[in-house]
Amino acid sequence: MDKNTTLKDLLAKYSEMVDFKAGEKLFDYEEKADKIYFILSGLIRVFIKDKNETKEIKRNKNGDFVGETAFTAAKYSSQAKVHLDSTVLKFKVADLRKIMENNNEFANKMINNLANYIEILQSKDQIQLTPIAEIDKKIANEKEIKKNIETKKSKKSYVKKAASEIKKSNFFYLEGHSTYHQKAKANDQYYLYDKEIECPVCSTELAIKKLRNSRLRVYDIRADLRPIYKDFNLYYYSVISCTNCLFTARRKDFFDFSKRKRKKIKNNFKKIITKELNSKFKVNYSQPRSINEAFDAHYLALKLYNYLDLDNDKRAFLWRELSWMYEDLEEEDLANKASLAALENLEEFYFQDDSSTSKKESDNLSLLLAVLYYKHGQANNALPLLDNLIRDSRVHLRQKNKARELFQKIREEQKQK
Repeated sequence: MDKNTTLKDLLAKYSEMVDFKAGEKLFDYEEKADKIYFILSGLIRVFIKDKNETKEIKRNKNGDFVGETAFTAAKYSSQAKVHLDSTVLKFKVADLRKIMENNNEFANKMINNLANYIEILQSKDQIQLTPIAEIDKKIANEKEIKKNIETKKSKKSYVKKAASEIKKSNFFYLEGHSTYHQKAKANDQYYLYDKEIECPVCSTELAIKKLRNSRLRVYDIRADLRPIYKDFNLYYYSVISCTNCLFTARRKDFFDFSKRKRKKIKNNFKKIITKELNSKFKVNYSQPRSINEAFDAHYLALKLYNYLDLDNDKRAFLWRELSWMYEDLEEEDLANKASLAALENLEEFYFQDDSSTSKKESDNLSLLLAVLYYKHGQANNALPLLDNLIRDSRVHLRQKNKARELFQKIREEQKQK
């Protein structure tokens, strides 16, 4: 096979695009396992038989594979049922193997999916999916938005989308990123204290900066929901990196990685980074911390989250912080690119997520998505989200007021056109 063949070419050559209607089955229990599917749009539920009961264990969405156990079994031990009209790429198992042999990133994606599925089966008794009725209600309320963001249904565009889902960008920084001279303020230490922790991946002892939350003061929350702290920039310290294995994650996520993911990071991540950048790349933290060190931490975290295929909301939050960091440097073009990346990731997570988020978290995501829609010229997409927040009596007053302010602003701007 030609070494210059792209992933898009391979997908086009070996796949068949198929549409399924809600209620149809991709495959059923005990059927011959000779096909694997990649979801381009829609929602597909996977069921197993457990102790004479049918149990739903997974909901597959855009960018997911279904039927990956066909690699290791002659028959399907599960049932895949289409819940929303779906478009998929259908592969023969033998053809998928050919693609994997010629594209390492695709092979890595497949291995990830199979390992994740095994992990789900091992913890099936702990699975708690959001009631499907709630998902249906959410979808019904947001039809107007989904119409605006739905991809045109042609094989060419879908194959391109599939390739972009699987093959993440090889660039470490956004194009145009530079080296900057800004540093954190000298008095930052007043808001911080030093603490020794153990890296959850390689067990190296790390000296990190912890926040003294009692001393932090938020004196403003901007219209784009950015909190402004008095004499302090949180984003210099919001991501933690291990100086040994390069494991990097948001402070909130740092200790939340499964044993399987930690092992994968330990075995591979540093090799990936040193190969992509150079063998001399190191994580360094000066005093006071430089903005370049903060950028490296955020981009390392993005690289790791992409490598592990973590939820898109986590990537969205990193991109949002990057947009604010670029904004502070008056890098308008880079700030806009990072903000748009935040929108794209949050949009995908919001409309396809089936995890159990709290009411407050869900409302925060709705408001943030509306703000990003407005910022990027998609006010009509923002209005239904804002209207839902305003009408819902359970929404926190601060969120409701922010939603009402933006809703009224959009309406006034539309009247003046």
